[in-house]
Amino acid sequence: MDHLNVILSEAQARLAASPGSDTIDWLARELAASFDAASSAGELAAFQASCQAHPLSEVFLSDPYSRRAFDKPRGYAGDAVMLDFIYRPTASPSNGLAGVVHQATTTLPNAKSILWRRDYLATIIYKYMRQREMAEVLSVASGHMRELDALRLLTSDNNVQFTALDQDSSSIAEAKCTYPEYCITGLPRTFAALIRGKKVTKKYDLVYSAGLFDYLTDATATALIGALFSRLKPGGLLSIGNFTRDSHGRGFMAGFMDWCLIYRNEDDLRSLAQKACPTASYRIFRDQPGNVVYLEIFAEQGGAASST
Repeated sequence: MDHLNVILSEAQARLAASPGSDTIDWLARELAASFDAASSAGELAAFQASCQAHPLSEVFLSDPYSRRAFDKPRGYAGDAVMLDFIYRPTASPSNGLAGVVHQATTTLPNAKSILWRRDYLATIIYKYMRQREMAEVLSVASGHMRELDALRLLTSDNNVQFTALDQDSSSIAEAKCTYPEYCITGLPRTFAALIRGKKVTKKYDLVYSAGLFDYLTDATATALIGALFSRLKPGGLLSIGNFTRDSHGRGFMAGFMDWCLIYRNEDDLRSLAQKACPTASYRIFRDQPGNVVYLEIFAEQGGAASST
């Protein structure tokens, strides 16, 4: 870990001399390489311990975004309240270097991918609203549903009914309160209920899960994809996203925020799709910032289709 300590000390000196997002961007890129090396060598715990023992850790955790990930008040990092620092930014709640850190963590490439995700989800929701008299949508691990902020900008129509499934009932309540023009039915339960539910009683035009798969093992992810796909109407779409193995912030997140994801690339998602839905058509693509890979699986209008 000697090289890691050199990187951290250089970052500390750069921040002291000229505080700015560019230094944190540089550090994130350097930490990504160290994270990869530590993960490959089975030394991830030592990597995290070195980062958290360094004086920079105290500086970074003065940023409320990073602190919330580290403290996990709802039991996990990346909760809906935390993501609102990105979705709905306000003037930095911190001053000095802490404010610089907050500005960086909520605007650098990983944050750009979260905003891209919001806009992408709004676009596909709107697509089904234009195609259906009343579109029916299931959001899994729905959070605050900030994609509806972007949907409001696309259309004033509200011919869509949402089912919001989330283990956090307060997140569902926030979504229902913030978006009264939309019909939102809350299901306060975990995604596991979908896997266990053998009898499918309701189907949807669109099913999506924005960030859940970053936390699921391959076996669980495969089972959940199958369960979600079984809930599509003919002509429906299942969309899931996963942060990539080469995403910008992976080292900073693991090292200083204690925020570890299960990263996947295009081949990984292709393997999940082929295991879960071997006869379905699908497409795989990256977001514009390049940090998240998406899998879209299509329910055909009738009959089986071969994978692509």
